[in-house]
Amino acid sequence: MLSKKILILCLALYSASLSMAQNAACDGARFKEPVFSTVKKTTVNYARAFTYEGIPEPLPDTVLLKMDIYEPMGDNAVARPVVILAHGGSFVTGDKNDMKTDCERFAKAGYVAATIQYRLYPALILGFPDSTDIIQAVVKAIGDMKAAVRYFRQDAATANLFKADTAHIFVGGYSAGAVTALHCGYLDTSDDVNTFVQVAINANGGIHGNTGSVANQSYSSRVSAVYNRSGGLQRRHWMDAGEVPVVSIHGTSDNTVFYESGLAAGIAYLEGSGLLHPYATGKGMDSYLEVVTGGDHVNMYFAGSPFEPQVNQFFNTALAKFEDITCATSGVYDTPKSSNNALNIVPNPAHDAFSIQYNPEDGAASLHIFDAMGRQVKTVLNYNTGQSVAIADLVAGHYNILLQVGTGKFTAGTLVKQ
Repeated sequence: MLSKKILILCLALYSASLSMAQNAACDGARFKEPVFSTVKKTTVNYARAFTYEGIPEPLPDTVLLKMDIYEPMGDNAVARPVVILAHGGSFVTGDKNDMKTDCERFAKAGYVAATIQYRLYPALILGFPDSTDIIQAVVKAIGDMKAAVRYFRQDAATANLFKADTAHIFVGGYSAGAVTALHCGYLDTSDDVNTFVQVAINANGGIHGNTGSVANQSYSSRVSAVYNRSGGLQRRHWMDAGEVPVVSIHGTSDNTVFYESGLAAGIAYLEGSGLLHPYATGKGMDSYLEVVTGGDHVNMYFAGSPFEPQVNQFFNTALAKFEDITCATSGVYDTPKSSNNALNIVPNPAHDAFSIQYNPEDGAASLHIFDAMGRQVKTVLNYNTGQSVAIADLVAGHYNILLQVGTGKFTAGTLVKQ
């Protein structure tokens, strides 16, 4: 068992990490209830990006992307979790203002909420897109969303205009925006992708994209969870054990992004929430799905729709989940229930993945990974002994691991990532 002195030392060593993982504004209501009545909006230029190939002169080679940022009025918190949303429109149409209502609702709960402009396929110039064109559009949108994530980390490290809690940045959207967010959260270099997908990734600067300045690209584009309204992934097997939670809603009569699978908008194959959710839970991931029986792609989200109670249930569940992630490490730490006084990390050093072995009688745990600077880089809720945690996306170095078993029980260890 860990002695009291060792416990105090462990807490001291992890104090910087825990301050990043546990938001000081957590009070049991904020982040999951509308605790503010009014919000304010600021529009910023968040990144510059290349336009599509084939755009004729004299149109510019780059475009300056904007996003609307919503904050609660009268908020004194010094760090607020961030939700970044993208609109729908089949990657051809749509406007950032389409996600205004969602942003306002998040902001009233204490979040900084942003809705982004991202590059749309210029159908009026290049003609109606085929499946290859849409893959290019998706990859560009992913790069744009990741640049928006990095914008908040860069702002927090410099001017700190928006007081972002950079340990907790969530992404999401509706339709094409949800497709973007899902790929932003789950597509990484460890995934087996088709040749034409890899070609698109390579042509757009790699897995993190080429949107934004050199300074912007120096920050992490890691996210903490995904908010999925009627979206899909090209392949569900891109979701791996240990990856971030997802909260989804999908109508079973959706004929645009099909509930299970099909040609989304008649152009490109996607696997919808009806396949993603059971696959994710089978992998031990934290996944919630609000199934809207008979719901379609658009009308079920309208005010007054017979499905409005389910849409509200989905949103409230997203709030509760994001609050849980943001406030996960609150509480008093004490001697671990496990008889081990150090984590059994296997393998260690590790390259692509590792697991932790502990007494299965202790039940599910929450696992937190911090880099050498004390920044939380990954969280796995409902972790079970022996469960694989993917780390291919982490840079080589030493990482502190904190395993919380039960209420106020923790064990610490160090992982070497090769």
